[in-house]
Amino acid sequence: MNAISHIVRFAIACFVLTLAACGGGGDDGGGGGTPPAGTVVGAGGGTVVGPNGAKVVIPPGALATDTTINIEETSAGAPALPTGFSASGQMFAFTPHGATFAVPVTMAVPFDPALVPAGSRPTLYKTNAQNQWEQVADVTVNGDSVSAQVTSFSFGTAGVERLAPQREWEFFVEGMIGDP
Repeated sequence: MNAISHIVRFAIACFVLTLAACGGGGDDGGGGGTPPAGTVVGAGGGTVVGPNGAKVVIPPGALATDTTINIEETSAGAPALPTGFSASGQMFAFTPHGATFAVPVTMAVPFDPALVPAGSRPTLYKTNAQNQWEQVADVTVNGDSVSAQVTSFSFGTAGVERLAPQREWEFFVEGMIGDP
């Protein structure tokens, strides 16, 4: 009986240690661990919402087959931001990286209005197939989110587009040539 008692106690201790090792993760945003489960989107299209309001709207016909789409707030694996880049929000990974779409999808990322200086406007930047950052054209600003149509997935973040100052020049001619 004594040997069986020790085996039972050992088994219970192993069980308790296994449970303790599996729990306690919480949602501290510290990275690591298993990434969140994605959403399967097929040829009929759909919307996938990520953390903090990041999202992608996939229209019908953009995908030929069912694809698991995920949005995660992370910069892990992203190239360094360009020199002089002024971020106005967090970075997001739209995956699967490199996925391309038959028709453009709408990618949206949040930004912090307090990080957008006067004389500037928020815009969207994403990485391209060469894993380099590029500014996305035709951005729409809606509240604290920027969105634009893209044809592939990668990393995305909101940045600041500095608007060129508007200058006006006026010239006046006084007198005539040859006047004393």
